[in-house]
Amino acid sequence: MLSSNHPNQTSATQEQKLRRRRYQKGSLQARKHGKKRVWVVQYYDADGHHRYHTLGRIADLTKSQAQEEQVAFMRTINGGDGERQEVRPVLVSEFVNQVYLPFQRGKWKSSTKGTSENRIKVHVIGDLGNRQLESFTPTGLQAYLESKAVTHGFSVVDHLRWDLTSICELAVAEKLLTTNPAKTLYTPPTAKKGECPVMTAVDVENALGAVEHREKVILHLAIFSGLRPGEMLAIQRRNVSADGSAVVIEQRVYRGELDAPKNGETRTVAVPPRTAALLVEWLGTAVDPEPNAWVFASENRETPLWRDNLLRRHIRPALEKVNLGWVDFKVMRRTNASLSHGAKVDPKVSADQRGHGIGVSLDVYTKSNIQQKGVAAKKLEDSIYRRKVVPMERRKAS
Repeated sequence: MLSSNHPNQTSATQEQKLRRRRYQKGSLQARKHGKKRVWVVQYYDADGHHRYHTLGRIADLTKSQAQEEQVAFMRTINGGDGERQEVRPVLVSEFVNQVYLPFQRGKWKSSTKGTSENRIKVHVIGDLGNRQLESFTPTGLQAYLESKAVTHGFSVVDHLRWDLTSICELAVAEKLLTTNPAKTLYTPPTAKKGECPVMTAVDVENALGAVEHREKVILHLAIFSGLRPGEMLAIQRRNVSADGSAVVIEQRVYRGELDAPKNGETRTVAVPPRTAALLVEWLGTAVDPEPNAWVFASENRETPLWRDNLLRRHIRPALEKVNLGWVDFKVMRRTNASLSHGAKVDPKVSADQRGHGIGVSLDVYTKSNIQQKGVAAKKLEDSIYRRKVVPMERRKAS
């Protein structure tokens, strides 16, 4: 279990070590209290809870004066001017909320920010927020991951391992920890991996026959060209070649926000003939002629479709009628990789189409079926039994 000893229960050396902490600067803000506008300073109390303190009315204090009041008030929160008066070690919730998340938000994309920040707040802060940062140990953190593996799947636990490593790494850089206690963590083997279903060729045919024209174009692009949903929905008319045989991916959309493509790189994706024909037909009948028109626009035509609405309202209901309700965009992406592998498409070309490295392509997205495994096993067996066997006596004679 993670240590939760209070500083006064430790030795003098340990107590001196735990007394190191990061001072808060506080956040000066203007707020409205009733009919009055006031200056307040936000900070975290001793238990890591968000608090605020009213400094005075804006009518009575200039911003510079309010900032002076802020410094004076935060001095009382931080324990005075002298290092000897520091009395409390840094809590995990303080460090994550005040340092780690603001730092990471500067480089996270919108999609990463939404998932990662929520996971960290629910699990790391929710479970460990009131722990002292310096109480972390490798064995204690590993025990925490083991406990999460009992109730959560491999993906959540594996991401938490990365989160803890990253948090502690930044704490070392900020000189709040001397070493990274999460550096040697591993994802427990007890963390169950969820199923990674892949569509068969028959499934693909049934799915394409079950959906409407717009959704058929989208499924074609996902399954045969390997596009991510955010990339597809961010395509504008100008991104599509005249014959529909190529699409330039220069942006993606997540929850209504446009962002750079995955890995920040623009790429051109090839579109096979049947898919290209469907795409050109869709452009000619349902898409505004302006170069910046969204190829898959929402009802107001001013914004692109939302992925979740598209899947929940249009794709999944149609697929459920042919027993394919389990199919989502992740399944389509794995299907693209797996069927490409089965069709003996060059792995590097296939990975470039999907916009990721060949290692990710083979290890994560490509799934071999039992028929392919059987063929591989037979090839290995035949390589032994079909070779020319030289009798032992002849070998000795030579």
